[in-house]
Formats: sequence, C-alpha cells, structure tokens
Amino acid sequence: MKSAKLVKPAKLMKPAKLMKRCRRRLNCFCALMCSVVFSAFIIGCGNTASTAENASPEALYSADRDIDLFVYEDTAYVNAVDVDWVGELSLAKGEALGEIGRSGVTDDFQDWDATVLTEGTVIYSSGETEVLLADTGEALIPYLKYVEG
Repeated sequence: MKSAKLVKPAKLMKPAKLMKRCRRRLNCFCALMCSVVFSAFIIGCGNTASTAENASPEALYSADRDIDLFVYEDTAYVNAVDVDWVGELSLAKGEALGEIGRSGVTDDFQDWDATVLTEGTVIYSSGETEVLLADTGEALIPYLKYVEG
C-alpha cells in the first residue's frame, strides 16, 4: 500500500502585511469608482448643454434646410402634416394668436418668423397645447411644438 503524500499547509501572511495589501486594493477600487462616476457626470452635463442648443430654430434649420417651421414665444413649431398621431387629433381653429411677420428666414429667428409660411399667415390655437394651426387660406396646417429633452 502506498503512503499518502503530506501537503504543506499554506504559509499565512502576517496580519499587518495582509491589512496593507487590502488597503492598497481598496484604494485602487475607490479611485476607479470615483473616476467612473466623475466621467458619467461630465458626459451627462455635456449632453444636457447641447440638447437645449439642438432645439433652437437655427439648429433645426442647419440640420434640415427644407424644414417648414415658425417661431412663437421663442419656441419652434414644425409642420406636422405627416405626423400620424397629430392627424388623428380632433383639431379646431381656436383663438387667433398672431401672424407671420417675416418669411424665408434662415437665421436669427424671432417670434413670428417662418421658413416657408408666407407673411400674413394667421396662426391659431387648436385646443391642444402642443399644436398650433396655420391658416393658409387653402387649408389649416398643424404645427407641432418642437421640444427637445
């Protein structure tokens, strides 16, 4: 019968050395986690700042030179004829809010400026807070409030 080999027990570390090693690993882990959290914060703040810029009429026009929009109360309203859910709404011409003052505007947008609608086009409320109606004389065109965010 063969005799069993004796296995040497693992050498135990001294408590001071073990504590030092644990502290070093904990410090590295904490530094790594702080870096990740800080990076996520910086990236998140960067996106927030650019989101507000993207909602401006100038940015919308830069992204699409054929866009049909007008500005009312410092907010862009974009033609929504092709937006399915807007077409399903029961929209009715409400109170007249004003009329387009400048047409063909491509930069430095102000209230009542439009890219396509002609000067004098009357804008009406629709009963929906996000939709305004433009009366071209031939049709009522829904314009959807463009909100980024």
